[in-house]
Amino acid sequence: MKCNWRRWLWGIVPLLVLSWAAVQSEHARLEADLAQRARQALDSRGHVWAAVEFEGRDAVLTGRAPQEGEPAKAAALLAGVRGVRVVDNRAGLLEKSDKYLWVAQRRSNRIKFGGYAPSYQARQAILGVARVSFPGFEVVDHTVLARGAPSYDVWLAGVSFALKQLALIKRGEVRLDGLDLTVAGEAEDAGAYRAVKSALANNAPKGIKVTADLVTAPVVSPFTWLAQLGNGRLVLTGYVPDETARAELLAAAKASLPDIDLDDKMEPGHGAPQGWAGVAAAAIRELARLRRPGGASIKDAVLAVFGTAADEAVAESVRNNLRAALPAAFKFVDQIQALPLPLPRAPAKQPPAVPGTTGSASAPAKEASAPPAAPPPGPPAPAPVKETSAPPAGTGWAPVPSQEAPVPPAAAGSAGPAAAPAREASAAEVQAKACQAQLRNVAAAGPVLFALASAEIARHAYPTLDRLAEAANACPGMRIEVAGHASREGSAEFNQDLSLRRAQSVVAYLVRAGVEAERLEPVGYGASRPLAQDDSEEGRAGDRRIEFTVRPR
Repeated sequence: MKCNWRRWLWGIVPLLVLSWAAVQSEHARLEADLAQRARQALDSRGHVWAAVEFEGRDAVLTGRAPQEGEPAKAAALLAGVRGVRVVDNRAGLLEKSDKYLWVAQRRSNRIKFGGYAPSYQARQAILGVARVSFPGFEVVDHTVLARGAPSYDVWLAGVSFALKQLALIKRGEVRLDGLDLTVAGEAEDAGAYRAVKSALANNAPKGIKVTADLVTAPVVSPFTWLAQLGNGRLVLTGYVPDETARAELLAAAKASLPDIDLDDKMEPGHGAPQGWAGVAAAAIRELARLRRPGGASIKDAVLAVFGTAADEAVAESVRNNLRAALPAAFKFVDQIQALPLPLPRAPAKQPPAVPGTTGSASAPAKEASAPPAAPPPGPPAPAPVKETSAPPAGTGWAPVPSQEAPVPPAAAGSAGPAAAPAREASAAEVQAKACQAQLRNVAAAGPVLFALASAEIARHAYPTLDRLAEAANACPGMRIEVAGHASREGSAEFNQDLSLRRAQSVVAYLVRAGVEAERLEPVGYGASRPLAQDDSEEGRAGDRRIEFTVRPR
C-alpha cells in the first residue's frame, strides 16, 4: 500500500498549532513567576525603586536608585533568582540636589508637602506620620525623589519633629533646609504656644538645628491686660505679646515694688499695638507711687490707671509721666484721684455764762455736783418741741416731725426725765429713715453707675450727685454710709477693692460739693450683694452701683 503524505497534513498542522500555543502559554507563566520572585527579592533588600521586566528568562532592570552602587546590587540580586538566565541592567541614579529642601504647609484642614525626599520609603514614612498627626486632614504630596539628603536617620527624625510642631500651629509651615529647621505660624492656643516654644528651645533631635522660631501666640481681640495692686500683692493678668515683653514687665515690677508679692498670670497673645510693652511697664512704675489698692488696664490702645495719690502734686506727676510714655496711637483714661484735704475742725462751743456766778472754774463743778433742787409742787410744764432747721431750697425734702401722742400730765410726771432720751432716739431714727429714703429716691432717679473695672464717675452722673449732696446737707445730724458694689466679673479680691474705690470716688465728689467728710463713710461690698439674678450685660451693669444707708450720729 502506497503512503499519501498529503493526508498527514491534516493532522500535523493542528498538532503544530497546539504545540505553539502550549509553548506560549508556558512562556507567559514562566515570566510571571520570575517577575513575582524577582520583585520579592528586590523588596526584601529595600530596592523598591527598581522595576524589572522579563523576556523569557532574561531580566531587564530599570528605575532610579537613590544612592550610588544600588543598581549593581539590585542586578546581582536578580541574577541570583532561580530561573533567571541573564540581567540587562538599565537602572540609573536619582538627580542630585545641592540644596536639599523639604517643606510642609498647613492651611485649614489641608497639609501640603513640597521639596525633596530621599527615597520612596522615606516619603511613605512621612505620609504615615502626617496621617497620624492630622487625622481627617487632606494630605497632598508634591515631593520629588532626589539624592543629596544629609544623614538619612537624622533628616527623617527632623521631619518627624517638625510635623509634631506643625500639629500645634493653626496655620503656618515647617521648613527643613538640610538639617536647619524653621518653624513659622500662629499657635492654636496659649498652651500650644508654650509647648512649641519649649520644644524648639529644648527638645530638637540631635543633629537638627533650629535656625528660626517664628511661631506667634494666638491672635486675641481685644488685646486686654490688667495690673491689680493691693493686699501686699501685684497681680498681672491678661495677655502679653511675647516672652521679652513679659520679662520687661516683671523687671519693672520687681524694681518699683521690691517688697510686693508678684503673681504673674499673663497669657501669651498676638495683636498688641506697637509700643505696648513700654506702656505697660510705665503703668506698673507709676502704679507703685499710688496708694493701695490701685490698678492699671490696657485694652488695645487705651490705657486706664486708677488709684489714689497722697496729694494733688503726686497725682499730677503720675499723670504727666504716663502721658509722656504713651505713643501717639495710645489714649490715656485718667482715673487717678488725690486724697481730699481734711476739713478744719470747728472750735468747741463754750457754755453760756450763768448770771450771778463768778469767773472761777471751781464754781461750775461744785454746782454740777450738787443735787438738783426739787421741782415746785403742781403739774409739770409741757415738754418744749424742738425746732428743726429748714432744708435748703430746691431739695424737695423736709425732715419728718415726731408723731408722738401728747402725754397726760400724770403719766409725764410718773415717767420722769428717763422717757425723754427714748423719745429723742425714736425721732432720730425716723428722721434717718426719711433721709435714707430721700437719698435712695434721688439715686434711683439718676443712678450712679460705673463702667466695667472702673471707679471713674461718668459726667452724666454729676447732676445726680449734686442733688445727693443737697439731700445729705438737709440731714445735718446723720451719718451716711456710701456703699460701692461691683459686678461678678473678675476676682473677689479685685471686686472688693474696686467697690471701695467707687465709694471713695462718690465720697470725694460729695465732699467737694459741701458735705462734711466726717459724716460720710465709704464702704465696699464687692460682688457680694448682686441685684440682678441673670448674667446679662444689662444685669451686670446694674450691679456696678452706689447705695446709701443713713444712721443717727
